[in-house]
Amino acid sequence: MPTDSDRPDASSSTENTPEERGPDPNETPEPIDMLAPLFREEPLRPEGGEAPPMWLWMTIFGVILFSTFYLGSYIGDFSADPWLQGRSIAAASEDEEATEVVVDGGRIYNNRCQACHQADGQGIAGQFPPLVESNWVTGDKGRLIRILLHGMEGPMEVLGEQYNGVMPGWQNQLDDAEIAAVLTHIRGEWGNSASEISAEEVAALRDAESGRSGAWSAEELNDPANQGFPEGADLGGGAEADTTAAASEATASASQ
Repeated sequence: MPTDSDRPDASSSTENTPEERGPDPNETPEPIDMLAPLFREEPLRPEGGEAPPMWLWMTIFGVILFSTFYLGSYIGDFSADPWLQGRSIAAASEDEEATEVVVDGGRIYNNRCQACHQADGQGIAGQFPPLVESNWVTGDKGRLIRILLHGMEGPMEVLGEQYNGVMPGWQNQLDDAEIAAVLTHIRGEWGNSASEISAEEVAALRDAESGRSGAWSAEELNDPANQGFPEGADLGGGAEADTTAAASEATASASQ
């Protein structure tokens, strides 16, 4: 007959408690248990949200400080003697009006004319006439001004050589002072020694020939009526045009 010692001990039973057995796969977990892994993870910082480095802040501050100092020192025209701190605007304007602007005729020639007439003024044989010792250059002022204003085309004779080309007019590209400067340059360069041409002389012919649109021909320019300046034209300095003297000079040089 079995004794009590042969009976199984309940305390030594091999069955585990629910905690020891773990979660039952057939049981539905609680919501809080599903979110537990998320609470264990640390949130990541948003990309680009890091604080700027200290050196960048110092650079920005330095640029602002320098700009403030610079603008405070050179406000106005950004010069060492700004108009807000120097003399009055009216005084500066009077001095600017009194200062005569000098136009460099040589530079205009180099930029506009040298390609055809060359740096030495000798031109290109058979294509572009020379400017050296040419009566077309050193002769009548009015004729030369008309050529530069409206251009010239057709046959012409220069120093015994025949040319037949087209020279464009520059009335729309050059003002009176610039035309006067470049013509004065070629009349006194490369051994030429003709008188200067003034901006007032150019202005007088620009106004007198304002109705002309085409280029001049040699035949037209050899006509004394198309040389010199209009009678009574103001040529600057109180001088007026003397068409009689101009016509006499033109007649003497028409064949050259």
